[in-house]
Amino acid sequence: MIKSTTSLVLFCILFIGCAKEKFSSESNWLAPLIETKLTLGNLIPDSLLRKNNDNTIDVVFEEEYGITSIEDILVIPDRIDSLEVTLSSLVLEDRGFIDTLKLRDIYPASVFLNGQTADLPAQDVQTNEGTKLDVSEEFFSTATFVEGWIDITISNDLPVTAELMEFQLLNDDGTNTVVVSGTFNDLAPNTTQTKSYSLAGKTVKGKLELRVKRVKTKASVGKVLIDVEKGLRITFQVRGLKPQSATAVFPAQNLVERNEENTYNFGGAELTQVNVKTGSILMKVASSIEEAIILQYKIPQSSKSGSSGPIYKEWRIPASPKGQTIYLEERFPIDGYVIHFYGEKNSAAPYFNNVYSELIAKIEYSGIERTLSLSDEIKIEFGLVDVVPELIIGDPGVHYFTIDEPLELESFKKINGNLSLEEASLEMNFYNSFGIESLLTTNQIIGENSRSHKNVKLISTDLTNPLLLKRAVNLGTYVKPDEQNSILDKSNSNIKLFLENMPDRIIPNIQVKVRPNGTLDQSDFAFDYSKLLVNFKLDVPLVVGLDNLTIAEVKKSKLFENDIISNIKEAKLLVSANNDFPIEALLELEFLTDDGEVLATVFKNKNNVIKDAEVDNVSGKTVSPMSSELVAILSREDMRAMQNATQVRVIAHFYTKDAKRYKMYSDYGISLKITSDVIYENKL
Repeated sequence: MIKSTTSLVLFCILFIGCAKEKFSSESNWLAPLIETKLTLGNLIPDSLLRKNNDNTIDVVFEEEYGITSIEDILVIPDRIDSLEVTLSSLVLEDRGFIDTLKLRDIYPASVFLNGQTADLPAQDVQTNEGTKLDVSEEFFSTATFVEGWIDITISNDLPVTAELMEFQLLNDDGTNTVVVSGTFNDLAPNTTQTKSYSLAGKTVKGKLELRVKRVKTKASVGKVLIDVEKGLRITFQVRGLKPQSATAVFPAQNLVERNEENTYNFGGAELTQVNVKTGSILMKVASSIEEAIILQYKIPQSSKSGSSGPIYKEWRIPASPKGQTIYLEERFPIDGYVIHFYGEKNSAAPYFNNVYSELIAKIEYSGIERTLSLSDEIKIEFGLVDVVPELIIGDPGVHYFTIDEPLELESFKKINGNLSLEEASLEMNFYNSFGIESLLTTNQIIGENSRSHKNVKLISTDLTNPLLLKRAVNLGTYVKPDEQNSILDKSNSNIKLFLENMPDRIIPNIQVKVRPNGTLDQSDFAFDYSKLLVNFKLDVPLVVGLDNLTIAEVKKSKLFENDIISNIKEAKLLVSANNDFPIEALLELEFLTDDGEVLATVFKNKNNVIKDAEVDNVSGKTVSPMSSELVAILSREDMRAMQNATQVRVIAHFYTKDAKRYKMYSDYGISLKITSDVIYENKL
């Protein structure tokens, strides 16, 4: 027990003694952070660099401007016509019906004399009785007419004169409405009389009653042959029937026949032919007609290789239920068709911009009784839509275009500083595969440096005069374009000064006049692949001098990510650099957030020189890379900022001494290895 107590007391004394005095130690950590190589590829994309056989580099940049489609010159507008058709053109067929008022009905006693020769006394018969006539199959069940006639013909087959016949034609529907009434006088044997009566505004039923209210005949002169089956033959003929409404079995007939030339406006162009690459005929129909409608649309002056005829399409619109409307909408493709724009015939005006089309809306004989009226209608919208031409022929008219869309040189936007060049050239290729002349006037070409806000205008004697591009020649299997070239270099332009401004945007202003000298027999043409282009091709051998030209690259950074800054006694950034360039560089490191905000900068204007490599005087190429060691002391403020950074931007500024220019080689670069040297203070 005494030994245990003594041990506890000694432990407490030792513990308390340790708490009264602090111990510290140091540890040194050397950690690699970044390895990278800055090359010309950091300035200029590989796609713009051309390596020559001797490993020297040229910058080659090519871009096309201009008109690359027929649609840049001419657009085929949609042409949709509409019409509303009521049944004002609806007709019923002309029909006839015969009834006979026989002698036996006029003179009943004649039946005893039938077939004999006898005297026939005069008769004067009056009655309100009539003959029922059912013409609903021959004519209609019921109809109210806007126009129409009923012709009543009396043929006297009696052997005596019919001195008077008075009649009425009534609707046999309980109302006994009189449709027509009239009289015939003094109708000699074997003669005929016809009278016409208007049906306009009248409602006529298919079931009628013919009342012969009075028949008066003269006595025979001497004996005559008695035939009781003969008498007064009455023929009813209806014609020109245009109903307001009708219930009938309607005959086949055209409700609409529309043959017309539709004029297109092409803004001054006069086209005689269009070969359709893609396009459609639009047909939209709304019908409340209780009969099936057949629509037929045709463009007679059209054709297609491998097709037997012109553009033609037929649609069938079902009969509409009573009180409802049937709708149809369809686009009928006309891809591959050739449409002539000279109208119905090419032998008479108009000779251009007119498409002749035929539209028929008709009903076919169905044998089914329908009820139709003028309140029924069919609405039709039709025409050519979404036509994209494969070829146009004609006179395109005079058009003006300005080629002024800026050309963005994105790679140049990365470059800051000044550049001096030994040589540079700009080749301008003018290309025309339209069968149309074009006159190009170069008003100006501006090179804009958005970083320095400095603009340089390209000046050359080759750009002062307008350039006429001739029509392409259609050789059947291919089109031979007209091409002309202009090469600008330091002998005929300020191209060096233009490029030394390091423009990141080229702004042209080239005026194009299409068809400046008219056309011959409207024979100009354009295919869908025709182009009118200006091709800019820059060729710059990289023999350059640099003044504060900057190369930069961004890398990820995790410096001091898990460190307690207060435990760091001292920190350094060490840079080991190997420079192949014959040009001295100044290094800079910027520590950034993801948003690009700069939190700390190292090696700025201090201990940042990367020495230039030695140049072989014979080859002009550097002999071997030059090594440089750079050191930066970091403050705690720097360390905290770097701890919050997620990226580091490695920047090299180049300066050429004595305004010298050097050839650039594909293997030039600055290899960088960046490490941190941190001394930690360990405290207990």
